[in-house]
Order: sequence, then C-alpha cells, then structure tokens
Amino acid sequence: MSTGPSIEDELLVVQCREGDVAALDRLLARWQEPLWRHALRLTGAEDAAWDVLQEAFVAIARDIRKLEIESAFGVWAYRIVGHKSRDWLRGHIRRRDREHRYADLTQGDEVDELPSSTTALREALGELAEADRALLTLRFEEGLTLAELAQLLGVPAGTVKSRLHSAKQRLRGLMETEL
Repeated sequence: MSTGPSIEDELLVVQCREGDVAALDRLLARWQEPLWRHALRLTGAEDAAWDVLQEAFVAIARDIRKLEIESAFGVWAYRIVGHKSRDWLRGHIRRRDREHRYADLTQGDEVDELPSSTTALREALGELAEADRALLTLRFEEGLTLAELAQLLGVPAGTVKSRLHSAKQRLRGLMETEL
C-alpha cells in the first residue's frame, strides 16, 4: 500500500467526520499495517507496537473530526503513532529503571543486559536518537516523500534533506564502529 494520500482515503475521512463508523473501520483497516510497522520500528517490540497502535487508533477515532485536510490523514496518523510510541518508550524506560534499581537492592548483582539485535544495522539503528531512527525508517522503509516528511515534521523540505543526510552520516558512523 502506498503511504501517500488516496482519493478513497480522503472520501473515508469525509465520511468519518460525518460520523460514519463503518468508514472509520475501513480507513483504520487500510492503514493498520504501515502504522503498525512504524510503531514496531520506534518501540522495537511487537507487543508494544500493537499497544501503541491501539492507543493511536483511539486518538484517531476521537480526533478525526478535527482533521481539516482530508489528504493529510496519513501524515497525521504517522504523527499520532510517533507520539504514542514516544509515550510508550518513556514509560518502558521508567519501568526498566525501577526494575534495575529494585534488582540492585535485592540481589546486589548486575542485571543481565537484554539480548542485542542480530544484525549490525538493527543494532546501529537502535543506537540512533529516536528522531533519526524515525526519519530514516519513514523515508526508506515506508517510502514517504520529502514533501510528506516536511509536512509531518512541520519544517521545509530542505531541512528534511539536511536532517536525512545527518542521520545517514550518524548511522554510517555507527555501522563502521560495529565492524
């Protein structure tokens, strides 16, 4: 599925704003796979991606009447998934930190690290800042155009190009240190 706007998506958004629940179901079904993949890349865990997607769908259903430009649905939905993923990651980090502190207090031993990714690319992507990782995956795995990324980020296309270049350089540097 293309992640760009389609006439059918625009029509479904209009119907959703008019209160058509079946249209909302069809729209969310059309976007479930790409939005889930985005959540998976941001969270790194399948279960978390499903949780994030569920929360994002609730937010989309609640706020779709506020979406003024029908063709912007995809960018808007990606943004919501990004926000929900960040919320999940913050909570996950807080929980992990509490668990580590508790383990240190009760056992006095080092807590084993989580197993690392099997590929150097996934490891390097995981070491990137969230903004770089999201930008690279949206561009190269989801296929968003520079214009779509610019709209999503609320910055000019030239800024997106610059950020992409910088993110690729940082990824390349991490890949070289892994080898």
